[in-house]
Amino acid sequence: MGGMHGFGPVVTPGSDRVYAEPWEVRTFAISTIIGIEGLGKGGGRAIREEMDPEHYLRASYYERWLWSNEQRLLRKGTISDGEVDAWVERLRDGEIVPQRLDPEQAERDRAAISRMRPLGEARETRFVRGERIRVRRCRHGGHTRCPRYVRGAEGEVTAVRGTAPLPDIGPYAGPVEPVYSVSFDSEDVFGVSEEPGWKLLLDLTESYLEPV
Repeated sequence: MGGMHGFGPVVTPGSDRVYAEPWEVRTFAISTIIGIEGLGKGGGRAIREEMDPEHYLRASYYERWLWSNEQRLLRKGTISDGEVDAWVERLRDGEIVPQRLDPEQAERDRAAISRMRPLGEARETRFVRGERIRVRRCRHGGHTRCPRYVRGAEGEVTAVRGTAPLPDIGPYAGPVEPVYSVSFDSEDVFGVSEEPGWKLLLDLTESYLEPV
C-alpha cells in the first residue's frame, strides 16, 4: 500500500515469495502475454487504480492483476462482456478446460521477455549526482509513479538512470525525461522510530523533483 499508515507491516513472513498459489503466477503470465501479443488495451497498473476502493482493498495483489487483465481484454474487444463469467459457469458444470499449444507463440513470447529494454541516454539533466533535491508535494489526478509517502521529503541524487517517458501521461506515453536514483533517510520519510535508521532508494522522474 505504498507505506501508508493503517495497512499493517510492509514486510511480513512469506512476503519474499514471488507467489503463493499456482493461479497467481498464471495471472502474471497472462498479463505478460496480453502485452506482448497486443491483446489488450491500456496499462495494467493504471487500470488497477480504477478499481472501486472497497473492491481494491478487499482484493489480494494478484486478484487485482486478474481484474485488470480482464479489463484490458474487454477494452480491446479480445473478449466480450460476460464471456469470462460464462466460462466459469461451464467449468463449474464439468466442461473440460480447453488446451491450446502454440510453439511459435511460446518462442515469440520467450524472445520478447529476454530482450533488453535499457533506458535512453540522459544527455542533459536538471540535477546531478550528489545534489540535494525535494520531491514535489502535489496531488496527482490519475496514475503516477511518485509514491505519496515521499512527497515533500528531501533526498540526494545518487545516480542518473537514463531517460524514460513520464508515466503520468498515457500512462507511459508522456514526454521523455531523465530518471534519477534518489536516496532518502528513513526518518525523514517515515519519522523517528525505535528501529535504527536506514536508506530508502527510489527511481524518480525529473518532473517529480525540485531543487532544495
